[in-house]
Amino acid sequence: MTGNREHRAAGLRFTATPEAVEGYSGRGVDGTAYRPPGGYLFRDQAGDNWWIIFQELPHTASQRSSVHGDVLGCSESHDELVHVRVLASNVTRADADAAFRQKTPSSYEEVAAVAARIPRAAT
Repeated sequence: MTGNREHRAAGLRFTATPEAVEGYSGRGVDGTAYRPPGGYLFRDQAGDNWWIIFQELPHTASQRSSVHGDVLGCSESHDELVHVRVLASNVTRADADAAFRQKTPSSYEEVAAVAARIPRAAT
């Protein structure tokens, strides 16, 4: 099964089992989607759609703002693998959320630029 979407209070949740994911070191994805103006999907220059999610890393702080995780680009797929690109790794939820609030990207390329500027979390 490919990516699933589910609404929750914190936003839209995107999940995919490890078997349905390509490009994330054998891991599945389970995170909250960021939103562009007018929807949940970010379109790239090739016309492909991407979900941008914050994926919490296991065993991080329990307070939402202190949680460490990755910002992922997950391909919109139908009956095929979800292709995952790591756009920012080991960042805090607070820093990622702030970056996307400060500069609201509307395309995949803008997302990648914003994610590249999120500082890595102290370990």
